[in-house]
Amino acid sequence: MANRTFKVYGQAYASSGDVTAVLSVGGVEVFNGAVSDSTTVRSGPPTTSNLLFSYTLDEATTGTLAYSLTVAGGELCLGPTHYNYAEAQVISSDWVAANIPDLTNVSADAQTHIASTLGETALTTAYYNELVAGTAGTPSDAQTALFQAANMPATSSVYVISDDTRASAQIDSVAMVDWDDDAVSKINWPVLEDGSVFTCTLTHVPDTYHAVV
Repeated sequence: MANRTFKVYGQAYASSGDVTAVLSVGGVEVFNGAVSDSTTVRSGPPTTSNLLFSYTLDEATTGTLAYSLTVAGGELCLGPTHYNYAEAQVISSDWVAANIPDLTNVSADAQTHIASTLGETALTTAYYNELVAGTAGTPSDAQTALFQAANMPATSSVYVISDDTRASAQIDSVAMVDWDDDAVSKINWPVLEDGSVFTCTLTHVPDTYHAVV
């Protein structure tokens, strides 16, 4: 299995030096060091989303994980996390619905679009050549499976915004207010002061995400 990269965004400020962070996920320390941004002063609720730091986990790491983030040297506002190797749709559902609603009688123009967008490697040479020639017509079950797999690749270059839930969230052992709603827990930005610790139970489901970036 490959390593999945997680990019943590938000904003941080230190009056001098750098804000540092220590993050453990699933009981394993995955980051320990200075964050990339220590100069963004917060005014009101945090909204600035700068890349703070990155870490990796084995691609097979999913499910319920203990999450603990300790901050020192200043303030850190924990924003969204982006990660790769999620299945992300290449050809949109709107295009499929408009052009090949039942995957039958695919027009030559639609076949050309599929071939040029998904490519020979993903589709296999035989199916790709049929699409380029406009002779695929109604795809076989095997060709339909090839299209569906090629249209939902899990690649290192495509990042998505995490939609993972964060249950039992606390800062310095004090429960976060209004975090009993999953929708809230996914998007709220914890604000951590110097010396604070944010903990939660993270449920990581890599093929359920908020948006593609």
